[in-house]
Amino acid sequence: MTVMTDTDRSHTAAPALIGALLHLAAKDADLGSTASSALSPQDSEILTEVEVALRNQMSDEHGVKQALAEVAGSIASVRSSPRPVSLTAAKYEKHRTAALRQLGVASAKGASVWPPTSQTAVQRFGSWNEALKVAGLATSAVGRARGQLRFDEAAYNKAIAAFVADCDDRDLGATYKAYGDYAAEHKGEVPSAAAVRKFYGSWNAALASAG
Repeated sequence: MTVMTDTDRSHTAAPALIGALLHLAAKDADLGSTASSALSPQDSEILTEVEVALRNQMSDEHGVKQALAEVAGSIASVRSSPRPVSLTAAKYEKHRTAALRQLGVASAKGASVWPPTSQTAVQRFGSWNEALKVAGLATSAVGRARGQLRFDEAAYNKAIAAFVADCDDRDLGATYKAYGDYAAEHKGEVPSAAAVRKFYGSWNAALASAG
């Protein structure tokens, strides 16, 4: 297994980041692989940058080509999907861990590896929903539009329901602290933990709203 260190650090290009989003979205939706012969010029650019990122962290030529073919198939399957394809940041991280293991690459503090973290996407594009939008994926219905000053009751209810569902998927307890981490991960898209507790009166009342 290759361990990336500070000396291996490289800046992940935006197209490579988009490639990671599309690849892991296809994994999450279990779309399989589609023939990549008809990819658009934009998607071809994405693949080129993914290849650069892979070569920066892998010395196995066969491994690079195999990974690149899989990413190409994932992008094609998302583009040709008859239904909208989306991905939560939490599920992205789950599939990212599996992808790094498959690539034989271990993430080290301060290093830049492909697929990059969901936080990298948030920092690059401004929010998780914006990252999804740039990649051509469906955005989450939870949250608010950019510039909206506050969340309405429906947004609070949707945020709590989505958080509880996310906890169930990851087999985690739906605690106030866990929601705080979730809200930080989806900053600007869901109400803060403090706002939720204030809105419902208590954390238990907030959980009750999710049924």
